[in-house]
Amino acid sequence: FNWVNTVLGNVKNAITGTYHAIRGKHTPRYLAEFEYRFNRRYDLKAMIPRFLTVAARTPPMPYRFLKMAEPYA
Repeated sequence: FNWVNTVLGNVKNAITGTYHAIRGKHTPRYLAEFEYRFNRRYDLKAMIPRFLTVAARTPPMPYRFLKMAEPYA
C-alpha cells in the first residue's frame, strides 16, 4: 500500500497547492487537470508551447455550458 499512499499524497499536495477551494460538482474536472499535468510532467520544454496552442485554439465557454457538461467517467 506504499504506492497508494504516494499517489494520494501527490494528488492532495497538487490540489491544495493549486486551488483555494474545491466544489464537489467540479471534482472530476480538477482530477482531469491533475491527470493531464501529471502525465506530462517530464516534458517541460513542450509544456508552454502546448499550453499556448491549446489556449489559442479553444473558444471561450460560458459558465452555463460548463454546468451542462457531462461528468468525466
